[in-house]
Amino acid sequence: MIAFDQNKPWSTREGMLFRRVFLCALLVGVCAGLIHSAVQRLQVVPIIAAAEVFESALKPAQQPHDHAPGSALHTHEADEWKPQDGFGRTFWTVIANLLASTGFALVLVPAVAAWDRTRQPGQGASIRTGLLWGVAGWVCVYAWPALGLRPELPGEASAPLAERQIWWVLAAGSAVAGLSMLCLVRSWWRVLGLVLLALPFIIGAPHGDGAPFGRFAADAAARMEALKAQFLVATAIASGVHWLALGVLSGGAVQRWLRPLLAPSAPATAQSA
Repeated sequence: MIAFDQNKPWSTREGMLFRRVFLCALLVGVCAGLIHSAVQRLQVVPIIAAAEVFESALKPAQQPHDHAPGSALHTHEADEWKPQDGFGRTFWTVIANLLASTGFALVLVPAVAAWDRTRQPGQGASIRTGLLWGVAGWVCVYAWPALGLRPELPGEASAPLAERQIWWVLAAGSAVAGLSMLCLVRSWWRVLGLVLLALPFIIGAPHGDGAPFGRFAADAAARMEALKAQFLVATAIASGVHWLALGVLSGGAVQRWLRPLLAPSAPATAQSA
């Protein structure tokens, strides 16, 4: 049990709150990242593996045969590191998911905590309101950008990576700002939220030239299109489960461990776990 004395200096309270927020975000991020990894392994990875079979069959036919070992193409391929299939690939995928999930939690937990501090008793953070935060996060980070740039399979033709990354950041940031204005602003300025939501699509998402699977033979392209449809559903499910877990765990963590430190008029000594 950790006792918090309301009469202690603010610096002590601030430090305790910072540590508690960080630990809660770390716990939320790790738990949600493991859940995401499990769902991803069942839903997404088999589709990626199937697409890579077609991509591997495509590469030998496209590679020129006159590249010496010291040529640019050969050097690039030799220097490009990829984890080995099997345990190595699964391990690094889980690590990447945990890091990304913890990063999201470091933003989400403080946001839910700040929102909770403004609410009336009984209307603040909880598992139920955490679900709503999770849905909002999924819309901003996955659904809204996916309207312009669908998740891509291995071997799919696309625009340069840097252009796609810039547009994704624009779409996600516009969704966060737009939804925040629509939900939190009470004046007519909230209409600007609609403008922000539309901004990425007014600019337009970058796309590659030609058909996404134009390099493949007709039958292989048809199979890749079928995999693409499955991939969109699978990634939406995996991302949705991830964000619902982030929201629920963040709401519960704020309610259980952060609210005693956030209450503006707490008793002299507040007990919390």
